[in-house]
Amino acid sequence: MPEMIDPNDFLPRYYQLANILRESISNGRFEAYQPIPSERQLEGLYSVSRTTIRQAIDLLIRQGFLYREHGRGTFVSPQKLQKGISELTSFSEDMKQRGLRPGQKILEIGYIEPSEQVRQHLELPATWKQVLRIERLRLGDDVPMGLQTSYYALPEGQTITREELEEFGSVYKMLQEKFHLIPTEADETLEVTLATPREAALLQIPSGSPLLLSERTTYSQARRVIEFVKILYRGDRYRYIAKLTR
Repeated sequence: MPEMIDPNDFLPRYYQLANILRESISNGRFEAYQPIPSERQLEGLYSVSRTTIRQAIDLLIRQGFLYREHGRGTFVSPQKLQKGISELTSFSEDMKQRGLRPGQKILEIGYIEPSEQVRQHLELPATWKQVLRIERLRLGDDVPMGLQTSYYALPEGQTITREELEEFGSVYKMLQEKFHLIPTEADETLEVTLATPREAALLQIPSGSPLLLSERTTYSQARRVIEFVKILYRGDRYRYIAKLTR
């Protein structure tokens, strides 16, 4: 690995070491799932203390570049999945574009009384009593990627069943083929939150881990609201990108 720790640099030594390791990961010197050098090896390479090494590794774990396996060591995390902010795609489409097999585990499906937030996003009158709520664990190559909760105000007499959802895989595909509703645009907000114990257990991450919360209101070709969805993405596996011009 190139570069060395500069004792005269204003950056702390652990931060310098983290930068060196991060650069090695980004340049492909360390491949996904490959173990990094041991603390003893890093100590010899960079003439820093074990405390400094552990601080650097802890930082890279928090940033999603590394992960630990108890009793085995520290390994390079797989590359984060990128999604353009201007792209309106379903989760299944995202996974396929990245060469991953999309999957889902339906946790709950049924009708509920909408909260005020859901009512506002779906543009429902106060007299509207029920919306369809679907909670799913979203998978990529059988690995948990996100926790998705969707709300729909479907036309009277129409619904989405568990069997249909399992068959179609993608709600967007079902909306188009069954209801002739084509998702054409959406309003979306992004923020960072921390995983609750339940969310962490489902996503197979430590409780309190950072999550990327996406809230999206989707419109059909007739500019009618067809969906309000909340998706909690694993912070160590997902990132958004945006192209800015001036």
